[in-house]
Amino acid sequence: MDVFLMAKNLNQIADDRYPELYQALKEINGRIEAELANRDTSAAGPAILRLDAIRLGDAPLVGGKMAPLGEIRASGRWSVPDGFAVTTAAFVQFMDEAELWDQAERLEAIMATHGPAALPEACREVRQAVLRAPVPAAVAEALLGAYDDLAGGKPLAVAMRSSAVGEDESLSHAGQYHTELHVERERLLDGYRRVVSSAYGASAVAYRQAHGLAVREARMAVGCMRMLSPRASGVLFSRAFEQPRRDVVVISATRGLAEGIVGGTQDAEELRVVDGQLAAPSRLLSEAECRELARLARDLESWRGKPMDIEWALDPRGALFVLQARPLSTAVEEVAPAPELASGEAPIATGGQMACPGAAAGLVASIRGERDLDHFPSGAVLVARHSSPKFARVLERCAAIVTEVGSPSGHMAILAREYQVPAIVGLPRALEILVAGSAVTVDATNRRVFAGRLDLPASARPARVQSDSPALQALRRLAELVTPLHLTDPSSPQFAAASCRSLHDVTRFVHEKVFEVMFHFGDLAASDRQSAVTLQAHLPLNVLLYDVGGGLSEAAASTGRARVEDVVSVPGQAFLSGLSDPRIRWDHPRPLSGRGFLSVLGDGLAAPPPVAREVGRRSYAVLSDRYMNFSTKAGYHFSTVDTYCGTSLGKNYIHFRFERGGAAGDRRARRVLFLSTVLRALDFTVQSRDDVLVGRLEKYDRETIQARLADLGRLTLCARQLDMLMDSDATAESYAQSFLSGEFTAF
Repeated sequence: MDVFLMAKNLNQIADDRYPELYQALKEINGRIEAELANRDTSAAGPAILRLDAIRLGDAPLVGGKMAPLGEIRASGRWSVPDGFAVTTAAFVQFMDEAELWDQAERLEAIMATHGPAALPEACREVRQAVLRAPVPAAVAEALLGAYDDLAGGKPLAVAMRSSAVGEDESLSHAGQYHTELHVERERLLDGYRRVVSSAYGASAVAYRQAHGLAVREARMAVGCMRMLSPRASGVLFSRAFEQPRRDVVVISATRGLAEGIVGGTQDAEELRVVDGQLAAPSRLLSEAECRELARLARDLESWRGKPMDIEWALDPRGALFVLQARPLSTAVEEVAPAPELASGEAPIATGGQMACPGAAAGLVASIRGERDLDHFPSGAVLVARHSSPKFARVLERCAAIVTEVGSPSGHMAILAREYQVPAIVGLPRALEILVAGSAVTVDATNRRVFAGRLDLPASARPARVQSDSPALQALRRLAELVTPLHLTDPSSPQFAAASCRSLHDVTRFVHEKVFEVMFHFGDLAASDRQSAVTLQAHLPLNVLLYDVGGGLSEAAASTGRARVEDVVSVPGQAFLSGLSDPRIRWDHPRPLSGRGFLSVLGDGLAAPPPVAREVGRRSYAVLSDRYMNFSTKAGYHFSTVDTYCGTSLGKNYIHFRFERGGAAGDRRARRVLFLSTVLRALDFTVQSRDDVLVGRLEKYDRETIQARLADLGRLTLCARQLDMLMDSDATAESYAQSFLSGEFTAF
């Protein structure tokens, strides 16, 4: 729409000279709409699917967490708690009826435009809107009915867990969404809304944006599963993340529920089964239970064909349940021995566990609460008491992580490996030893921290693998219709409206043509003498003024005559201050070159008559409070200043065009050389060909624009008849230096 308005406005001021622009835009827009139509993210299907009926192919409907659990349960080899999924079809219906899509999708633009600090408050508003919204009657009825079937008339508590589309697949989304535990019937609808609302938490939005996932692609299903009261539970890696080729199964275990392990608020008992043998005895699990967990890990790894990250629980009777199964986020193919760091000093801290290998240096940023993340500096080392998946908000800007509490199997550790951020967890007294604002180097591979910034080899931190999400794939295709620039040479025959193949092409074409049209904008005023106000000033020009809004005083408008002080236009005042500079005595006799005079005389005899060359025409100025288009007709040469001078730096510009002259071609070229030298010294971008010069100054503050307009006023006076005086290129340079040094007596 913005580009269409550019094309429309160009045609309005150019008498519809470029109708082909509309056809070009129609074709580009048609291709954009066709691409967007291919990304229809609506979900069709039932509001509820029982776990027994779910298979891997149902992931678009039940999400990435519930689909594997349905398949595992169907295999009959391993137990999964009874339950059902509230589908993405129910989620879409909820969002549609509550009219929440626009508000949710705005979060992406807020983060892109205003940065991460603006995200928490915006996300809080969206989450509150979700929590207030009523669950659609049909969804509520289906959800309560499925719960009643599961309960069978008996008291029942369920765990309500997120199962977003894409979750637990190539991207883990580890810890980004909410889990509601011990939910009974009367809290079922509130629990559903809480899980759904977590899709719009600040860290979840930042995580998806970092991986190229749009809001509608993260449709949220919710898994409802019978609540267990486990004797022990934890996380199981079918391979050690730092040695994925070795036969090592990693077990993290705790008593009761494992939320503290995955959430980073408690340490876990870390066990390893190496080549089928338990490396060290466990305080929580028997050797037989450890071997059973290892068999589970290898079985699920064989089933999915990749290393697996599994949440498990043992009930009081010793029955083993699978609560979650997703691909394991490994750090690298194999962690190489850590490179030697150039330090003769001993480390200031050692210990803990490696959560992601590598080394990095930066200033310490202590995180004691979530609000501290709002202002996390880029390239800092994050140091905190507990590890937290909410750190996802800043992982793209994070050099390294050190926490006092946490597990390599926790959600934050998984995210650190996805982002390839060197991380140590479980390092005692980290907040005390690593002082905020001090420079440190974290060697996560060897679990040590040094004071100061040490020289790090390029291999110290592996490069992050970029996501290739559906959103990024679609954006790449859309970008081909938006960003490429094919129209680069305005002098080429291919620089035409019909050649526009992207929105960038259209804006480039419009920019160039508006530039041309506006130079002749003042000429349109020539036939409108009724609106004209005559400028009464001691100038070698006859100037008519046209006020299009706030350019002249009321007295000037009523009398039809204006003095210089009646011009209230900001750019008009500035230009006229230079044009009427008393130091330039244009009314005194000027030095004359005999050869220059003969050149003008000869050119005048050979050229068309003065009337045909528009000699003697009046000069015109179109003015508003912040805009000016001043067309000067001074003898045989013409110049135009088109400018906007306001408080917005991004809108301010000066465009200057100078052409023709009365002398021979070589002398006119010298005057262009003089102007080019001066304008470049005044920060203009200059293009010239023969006796035509174009200068541009864009995106400067108002004071600079005013100063340059005054310079152009003086330059307009000094350039008069200067072609007659310049017998060599050296004189052009000499006059330029005189002008720039303020020696106006030379003119």
